[in-house]
Amino acid sequence: MKHVMEDEIQSVDKLQNFSEKQIDFQQRNTFFEMLIKSLPGIFYVIDDHLNLYMWNKNAESVTGYTYDDISKTGIYEIFEPEYLQLVKEAIEKAFSHGEGSVEAVIRTKEGCLIPYLFTGVSAGIENVPYLLGIGIDISKRKQAEDGLRESETLYRIFAQWMTEGVALLFSSQILFTNKAFSLILGCEEPNQLLGEDIMSYIHKDFEIYFKELISSVEEGQSRERYFQARWLKGLKEEIWVEGRGVFIRWKGKPAVLMTSRDITEAKLKEISMQEEAAHLRRENITLRSSIIKDRYRLGNIIGKSHSMQEVYELILNSSATNANVIIYGESGTGKELVAQAIHEMSSRSSKPFVAVNCAAIPENLIESEFFGYKKGAFTGAVNDKPGYLDMADGGTLFLDEVGEVGMNIQAKLLRAIEGGGYSPVGANCAKFSDFRIIAATNKNLLDRSKRGLFREDFFYRIHIIPITLPPLRNRKEDIPLLLERFLRMYSSGKMIPSLPGHMIDAFINYDWPGNVRELQNVVQRYLSVGTIDFFTPTDTKQAGPHTLIPAQVDQSSTFDLQEHTGNLEKTIIMEVLKKHHWNKSKSAQALNISRKTLSRKIKRLGLL
Repeated sequence: MKHVMEDEIQSVDKLQNFSEKQIDFQQRNTFFEMLIKSLPGIFYVIDDHLNLYMWNKNAESVTGYTYDDISKTGIYEIFEPEYLQLVKEAIEKAFSHGEGSVEAVIRTKEGCLIPYLFTGVSAGIENVPYLLGIGIDISKRKQAEDGLRESETLYRIFAQWMTEGVALLFSSQILFTNKAFSLILGCEEPNQLLGEDIMSYIHKDFEIYFKELISSVEEGQSRERYFQARWLKGLKEEIWVEGRGVFIRWKGKPAVLMTSRDITEAKLKEISMQEEAAHLRRENITLRSSIIKDRYRLGNIIGKSHSMQEVYELILNSSATNANVIIYGESGTGKELVAQAIHEMSSRSSKPFVAVNCAAIPENLIESEFFGYKKGAFTGAVNDKPGYLDMADGGTLFLDEVGEVGMNIQAKLLRAIEGGGYSPVGANCAKFSDFRIIAATNKNLLDRSKRGLFREDFFYRIHIIPITLPPLRNRKEDIPLLLERFLRMYSSGKMIPSLPGHMIDAFINYDWPGNVRELQNVVQRYLSVGTIDFFTPTDTKQAGPHTLIPAQVDQSSTFDLQEHTGNLEKTIIMEVLKKHHWNKSKSAQALNISRKTLSRKIKRLGLL
C-alpha cells in the first residue's frame, strides 16, 4: 500500500513538472513570436507551397496588407509584375540551396512603389521546409545610386564633347578618357586606353618629372599642377602636350583628373624662334668676344690679364643661356660682380637680381626667408611676406656662400628648380617661380658632396657652368688698372691723386690675401689717412704685423699711371725672357699668354 502511494505521488510530480515545462515553452514561443512580429522591415515565413505562416506588424503597416489578405492572395500579390520572375527564382533558390536574395519593387495597397532588398533562408522543422524572409527598404540607397548614375552620365556627356582631352588617372593608370584625349595619344576610341599606364605615353626625358607630378597631386602635396612635356603619339611620334593635373577623390581614393591639349605646332615655332634667338646671341657673343680681346674692363670688372680674359669669355657665354652658374673664388675676388654682369647681359636683365648671403641667415628663419610665409603662420606673422623665390620670379637668384645652405633647404630648392614648386610657411598650396640660379662659394662643393655635407643632386643641378675667379696674387699685372679705378672712385675732388713708383711696387709685391676687396680698402684708407696700411708684410725682410708706407707724394705733380704700368710690364717680361734664355714659347707659357701676344709685346716695348 505504501509503495502504491509513493508511485502515485511521483506520477503527480512528473505531471506537474511536464505541465510547468509546457507552460514555459509556450511562454517562450509567445515571446519570440511577439519579438519577430515587432521586427523592422518586412518579415514573413512561408512553406514550400507558399502558404503564409507569419507576417509581421511592420509588413502590415508598410504594405497595407494584413496576414489574412496575404494568406488569401499569396505572397506574390505585393510585387510589381516585372519583378515576379526574379522573386520566384530567388524563392526556389532559397529552398534548394539554403538561401537567396533579390531586389524588387513592391506596390502597397495604396499604390505606392517602394524598392526592397529581400533575403531568405530555408529551414526544416519537423520535416517540413520553411522559408524565413526579411525585406529591407532601399529607397534612399536607390536614390543615391540614381543620382550618382545621372551625375556620371552628365559628366561623361560633358567630357566627351569637350575640345580638351580629359582623363582620370589612378596611380598613373587610365580609368577614363574622352575622345579628345584618346586622339592626342593616337587612339580612335577612348576604350582602347582604359587600364593603360599613362607613363608608357610619356617621353623618357620627362618620365621622372611626370611621375613626380602625379605622385605630388595624388598625395595631396599639390591640389593642382601645370605641365608642358613631350608625349608619344601612337607610342612613337613625339608631340608636345600641355595641361593640368587636379586632385580629386574617386570612389573614396585620391586620383588625378587631367586635362590636356596638343601644342606641338605652337611649341615647335617657339623652339625655332628660341634657336634663332640663341644663334643671334651666339653671333653677338662672338662679335663682342673679338672686340673685348685685350680690353681691361667688362661692366664693373677690371682686368686685362689672360686669366681675366678667360673669365670674360665665360661671362659672355653664360649670359647667352638660362643655365645655372656656379662661381668659385676666394673671398674678395668679385664673385657678386661676375653674377651681376651675367644677369645684366642676359635676357633676364629687365627682371630682378636678388642677392642672398646664405651664411648670414639664421637657421630658424631660412625657410621663411626663401619661400615666404602666410599671415598667422607663427607669432609675429601679421601679414603675408614674399620670399626670395617670389622676388626673383623671371630674374636671377644669386646664392652667395651656397655651401652654407642646409640639406633640408637644398632639397626644397631642388624641387623648386625642377618645377615642383614650393610652399610658403603656413600655406597648403604650391607656388611656382621662374628663376635662374647663380651660386658662389669659396669651398670645394664636390668634395663636400662626396663627404655627405652637400646634396649631390643639388650640386649637379647648379653646377652647369662653372666659373673660377683667379686670386689677385695670380694676376698682378691688373693691379695698376685696379689702383687707377679705385683712386678715381674714391677721390672727392676732380684731381685724381698720384702714386709714386715705390708705392706701386709695394702694391705689386704684396700677396693680397683679401684680394680685390682688400686692395679697395687699402686705397680708401690711403685717401683718408695718407698712408698705405698692409695687414701682412710685403716680403720676409720686412718685420712687424703690418707695413705702413707714408705718402711722400707731391699732390701738385702729375703721375702717369700708364707709363708706370708699361715700365712694370717691360721689367716683368725682361726678367722672364732672361730666365728662359729668350725662349719665347717657354716665356709665354710662364707669363700665361700666347706666344703671338708675347712677340707683339716685345716689339711694342722695344725689347728686341
